[in-house]
Amino acid sequence: MGQALDEFNLRLTELRADLRLLESTFELRPRICQVLDFEKRGEVLDLARRFAALAGSQPASFYGPMLVRLVASFERYLRYLIRDTVEDWAKKANTFEALPDGLGGRNLVLSGKAIAYSDSPREHLSIDLVELVDNLATCRQGSKAFKLNSFAFMTQITGVTPEIIEKALGLVQVTHWWSGVGADKALQTQLTCTRTPDTTKKAIERLKELSRWRNNWAHGGDDEVTLTGVEVMDALEFLSAFSKALDTAVAKQVKAK
Repeated sequence: MGQALDEFNLRLTELRADLRLLESTFELRPRICQVLDFEKRGEVLDLARRFAALAGSQPASFYGPMLVRLVASFERYLRYLIRDTVEDWAKKANTFEALPDGLGGRNLVLSGKAIAYSDSPREHLSIDLVELVDNLATCRQGSKAFKLNSFAFMTQITGVTPEIIEKALGLVQVTHWWSGVGADKALQTQLTCTRTPDTTKKAIERLKELSRWRNNWAHGGDDEVTLTGVEVMDALEFLSAFSKALDTAVAKQVKAK
């Protein structure tokens, strides 16, 4: 299990706890007066009464933002997976030219793009121009102390659709990984599938659906997406199983070459 997956699992643990708290809140609020001791007085009783009197809030108004947070955490995991993969390739190569075919050239192209776009960077990502340029200077024929710009590869993750994931992994020389993901038993169980092709197809559909849900909530889409706590928790467990299967498939490819 890589660092990217470790960090993602920690975020999922926090999200699970927050979802359970949110569910308990909506379950308790209309019933709290049933367990209050009205013989007592004080600040706690007043607080409980105000809590019980709250009305008008809909659970879906809270579960939508939780879904946005969940998918954002998954996107962050994908960026870090790309970073870790680039660094793993670098560790396996004794010299710059020993890198997998095309990786060195892709490092140059993506680094150049990152530098070119530095005057209008994405606000949620930080860029160190000096480090980018210094690293590029080490990437030359025969160099044993080369440093790839993993950040430049990370910028290719701009969402969580299957197409974006496939393209980003292809740039770091990881291809044909879907069969490995689809064969994962835990993911098959989560998606209630028994065959690799069915699991792969359903996982692709699920990623597209979650991307659509996130975009509607985050960007005010035209489609009305009303989510329940069960749906968000199910999305969380899917991404948990999918990320573990993906991590294993990527690590297996890097180790094999």
